[in-house]
Amino acid sequence: MSLDFEKEPEFPEFNVYPPRWSFDNERAWQLYRRAKREQWDEQDIDWEKVKEIASGLDRKQRLAIAYWWTLLSTFDNATPVFAYALVKSHELHLDTAVKGVITTITYDENRHNVMCGLAINNVFPGYPFDFKPQDELERKVKLSTLWAWYNGSRYWKAYLEAYHKYTMDVLFTSFMMGEAAATTVFSTMSKGSKIDQFSKLFKNTAVDETRHYAFTHLIMTSNASKMDEERKKLVSKQVRAGFVFLSMITYRPPKDFWKLPPWFNEVTEKMEDLARSGGFYIPEIKEKEEAWRTAIMRVGATLSRYGVPMPAIPELGITGEEVKDLKEEDFIPVF
Repeated sequence: MSLDFEKEPEFPEFNVYPPRWSFDNERAWQLYRRAKREQWDEQDIDWEKVKEIASGLDRKQRLAIAYWWTLLSTFDNATPVFAYALVKSHELHLDTAVKGVITTITYDENRHNVMCGLAINNVFPGYPFDFKPQDELERKVKLSTLWAWYNGSRYWKAYLEAYHKYTMDVLFTSFMMGEAAATTVFSTMSKGSKIDQFSKLFKNTAVDETRHYAFTHLIMTSNASKMDEERKKLVSKQVRAGFVFLSMITYRPPKDFWKLPPWFNEVTEKMEDLARSGGFYIPEIKEKEEAWRTAIMRVGATLSRYGVPMPAIPELGITGEEVKDLKEEDFIPVF
């Protein structure tokens, strides 16, 4: 193809060039500045202290705490999710501050993922890959971790393809329910933990999740007035998908998505009890339900303001728009 250098070049569609800068989205700039101020370092946690405390617990208590962190890592392995979103935000030439916030969320998620690994390594080194179960419960615990991660692997290709199906605002509504619930759960765990170093981790993580929720709220509300009825229905569907996806660790996993061993809930509840006995605070089922109801009220208030139907959450007795036939490709990684 010959190029006419006397004319301005035509840039390919969905390309990060030419770079553009915009400085008029003040809400996004405020959030970007906040994200930079609120950064923290997972290495500042006294991991030797964690190791020392863990050494005073019995094997099952240590295993239970490590197990919980592996479940959390199913969601906190989200660095590539936001890294991909960052690439897409540049291809779509979104506002400079919006791209900046996504950059900080990518960094946050990497920190959360490293946090999970450090917690596991200092409580029960080698779990789960070098772990040798000593009884039937331990065998099921290891399998439950690996199957949780398998479920994570199921959605990755669907996520990569999601940008061909959804606009960025619809995509990010998937995160709204998760971020709202995570804020409450981590705040509760921070206040209830008897292990001071974990309390600090959860407090810092709750700050991150609060900021992430603010970003999903910004993206959604910035585009809500332009949504037609079809896109509003897609938002409702994504909000429901967000609940279903995150419920594995913040509630109970509904069977309409998760492929888990038949003993998963029983084993997880047993391990949660053991973790609590070791000073690691995990909300009881009633507290989890309350956290979700609080999250649903927050998200529902935003959706109703723009005429977006709140999806029904029958697991919590909440009525709304019934969402049927959620498929694997409808689930977008969240947290």
